Amino acid sequence: MIDAFSTLHVGNGALIDNTYKLCKQYLGEDVEILSIDAPTNEGRFPVVRADIFTDYGGTFIQKLKKALSIIFFFFIEYLNTILFRNKLRLPWPKRFADFLSAVDQANICVSLSGETINDHYRPHMYLRLLTYYLTIVKGKKFIVFPQSIGPVFRPTSKWLLRKTLGDAHTIFARDIPSFELARALWADKAVSIVFCPDVATTQESTPHPLPTPSEKKTIGLTVSDIPKAEMGVTNDYLPELLDGITSTLDQESFNILLMPSNYRHGSRSADYATCLEAKKFLEERGFSASILPDQIVHPDTYQGLQKNLYAFLSTRMHVGILATSAGIPTMMINTQHKIRSYMSLMGMEDFTVELDQLHTIPEKLNRLINENKELRFRLKQGNEHLRQQVTDAMITMSKSVLEEQS
Repeated sequence: MIDAFSTLHVGNGALIDNTYKLCKQYLGEDVEILSIDAPTNEGRFPVVRADIFTDYGGTFIQKLKKALSIIFFFFIEYLNTILFRNKLRLPWPKRFADFLSAVDQANICVSLSGETINDHYRPHMYLRLLTYYLTIVKGKKFIVFPQSIGPVFRPTSKWLLRKTLGDAHTIFARDIPSFELARALWADKAVSIVFCPDVATTQESTPHPLPTPSEKKTIGLTVSDIPKAEMGVTNDYLPELLDGITSTLDQESFNILLMPSNYRHGSRSADYATCLEAKKFLEERGFSASILPDQIVHPDTYQGLQKNLYAFLSTRMHVGILATSAGIPTMMINTQHKIRSYMSLMGMEDFTVELDQLHTIPEKLNRLINENKELRFRLKQGNEHLRQQVTDAMITMSKSVLEEQS
């Protein structure tokens, strides 16, 4: 697993936990993780090392220096592999050396990032693709675990994607638009394109008690610092969202639990600050509102909390996946294109709200409350169906890998 992000983001934690579980189940017991935030998961998994991109960030100059070092590393190791059959042992910095060591020892390399193939993430996507391609050049089976693919609108991106991933073993697309785009991008390439729902649909958990008064029903709410440029919006969505909630719910019957999904080491994340802003808004209107502590929440614990909710509203996809997978009636605000695609797979597209349709929140929230029991049943059935699709896709991939190894 070569490109894990950080469990500081609950969604990324769900990708790490469940990709690890599925790799052990279908590809082999010996699984190593390269993560940009290795300390957060040390002790949770047997082997966690720092990823090449661990210190990618900061100022433009810092990012440029890091990008150039990755490009240099790629070209030197590409030539080392092609011309010298990996016989050169160069004095690379530890993170580069760890990457090479992990790849050299592996039979299979897995990308689990969930969302790398997207032109909005250039140049990061280009740099990641070089590391993916290097594993393929070194003779490893490379598998892209379920992720959203697209938008891809630059000719350079299309060329690079075809070049670097055309000889991968399998690319799993986690929604129908991604699957169709992937088939078009790699139509004449050897890589196998397979539909497979998000691995977070297989999350397991046990209920955790809520930090809210028990005499009222609790609505979970995740709000976030949304990607406005990607979604083409400029206005602040939060006041209209909260107005829709407060105009619908009876404050004598419901608590609201703010459930941030993104955290930071040593400081407050933008998502946590947004949740605090929402908490203040709700309290000023007479609602009982509380918020989770500002500390890392692993996905099994997060979903365990969700299992005690009456309903859940979210602007983040993976915590919405965790809630719906637990059978909790959920409304999702479509702050990222992938959200509607997931809710469609669950048969819950009616409970997806576009940013320019926030006035429909009262009607949809009323349905979550009034149809609560029926929706729980539908969600559990929907999750069972998606889990079976994940199982089927993994079995097919596993058989193919084993046949090629024998």
